[in-house]
Amino acid sequence: MLVSLRIQNLALVEDLTLELGQGFTVLTGETGAGKSLLVDALSLLVGARADGELVRRGADRAVVEGIVEGEDTAWRAFLEERGLPGEHPVVLRREIGGRARAWINGAPCAVGDLKEAGRIWMRLASQHDHQSLLGEERHLGLLDEVIGLVPDLSAQAEGVRAAAASLKARKRSEAERETRLAQLAEALAELEKLSPKPGEWDQLRAEREPLRHATALEHAYAEGASALDRALPELEAAQRALAKAATVWADAAPEQDRLRSALLEIEDLAALAQQHARHWAEGGEARLEKLETRLAAFEKQARRHRCEPGELSETWAALRLEQKDLLGGNASLEDLERALAKAAEAYRSQAEKVHREREAALQDLESEVHRRLSNLGMKGARLQIRLGLSEEASSPVLQNGKAVRVATEGFSSVALWIESNPGEGFRPLAKIASGGELSRVMLALMGAGLALQKKIESASLTLVLDEVDAGIGGEAALAVGRAIAELSARHQVFCVTHLAQVAARASSHLSLAKEVQAGRTRSGAIWVAGEARVRELARLLSGHPDRPEALEHAKLLLA
Repeated sequence: MLVSLRIQNLALVEDLTLELGQGFTVLTGETGAGKSLLVDALSLLVGARADGELVRRGADRAVVEGIVEGEDTAWRAFLEERGLPGEHPVVLRREIGGRARAWINGAPCAVGDLKEAGRIWMRLASQHDHQSLLGEERHLGLLDEVIGLVPDLSAQAEGVRAAAASLKARKRSEAERETRLAQLAEALAELEKLSPKPGEWDQLRAEREPLRHATALEHAYAEGASALDRALPELEAAQRALAKAATVWADAAPEQDRLRSALLEIEDLAALAQQHARHWAEGGEARLEKLETRLAAFEKQARRHRCEPGELSETWAALRLEQKDLLGGNASLEDLERALAKAAEAYRSQAEKVHREREAALQDLESEVHRRLSNLGMKGARLQIRLGLSEEASSPVLQNGKAVRVATEGFSSVALWIESNPGEGFRPLAKIASGGELSRVMLALMGAGLALQKKIESASLTLVLDEVDAGIGGEAALAVGRAIAELSARHQVFCVTHLAQVAARASSHLSLAKEVQAGRTRSGAIWVAGEARVRELARLLSGHPDRPEALEHAKLLLA
């Protein structure tokens, strides 16, 4: 579990150190107070992509450091495999800004090492993760995550692709061989010059679109920042006036507090608008021209090779492989066919083993999910996990007489169907579930998976739940709070929420707020208990921490 977390210069957080314990810790606060920044910090410790925009203005880098205690055997094997110091507890460190860097136990490491280490100690689910339930193409990865399966058939899949490419190249007649080699040399010279990277086409297009409007964006943000700056003196005058009123009439205090919060928000917005104006001013025509030139080169090569621009890196690799086979391939056609059959069987055998592992987990997983859905206020709801084969007509791999997909995760396909009410029949989850139902299904799957994964029966994980209760309220919110509290009996749980019904079930309560000091906005965090916690729950319930009815409701929730 995570026993200590330090964050420096991450957006609004200047320097924050938290000593953490077991159980259920809830994080609450006004919108923009910094709750999501704590989640961002934790995600950086498990190898999430770093965004340089998160570095606090005026600082050259942001630092996140965490100290993790946990099951010694898994950590010892991980550290030994990567040649990292074997100290325990484990110290994880990440820096962003300039060149992103990472350390484990004081030794430099790849960000990918942090990601692999994250499998040992953390699971993070955001308020958007339940959206993965809406696309069947994501259901296989979700199932593997839930049951703790990490399939890697990359070697077998590559063996099939290489054998298929060799056979295809060999089948070309010798008369075509020299002509084809000349064509390949010319095509590869141009592709070498372009050097397309996987995913680069989509990245370039995404970067180009806002740059087309850089001038308009710069002016818009500059105009907005100027208008907000002009408005601030008047709002500050209004706050001073209300402050005077509050000194002689206590009932004016809530309005003063609301105006103060609005002032902080507007100051923050003004600073952001200025920052965005500078960003788009620096974007400029030169960057757009370079992007357009490279995109045009992608389109030209894609037309030549009759593929999508985003597929050029794969096309380049396939052509290099074909050239290699044509230059050095002396094996007979029969030998190559036998090699492909052998590679296909090696892949099929391993993929079938993975498929059976998934199949073996389904019955217990579905039963556990049904139990948890009932506890989450969806009584009678049943989830059906339909496991099948992903067919691909051109594949050389046959399973049960069907040509199946060759992929690193195997040839399984998964679809989630749900019967929300008894007797209504099963239908695809994405077509009938509401946002609140999706959140509860995701929470049920997560809890069921953690309960059933034998390899972590005695281990405590750190679970980070970022508003997974979005879209629910009332009795469902109470049920979700109970479910998260149940998870915390075996795991350390951090939960960001706006729901008092969920926050009341926590064993520790961290409240985040922002304030202006010396002209700079800073986010801070304090542990709340007793009357302070009652007031925070009352604020979550009504927006007003002092209303008697809200305070009474908060006390009932805590009771």
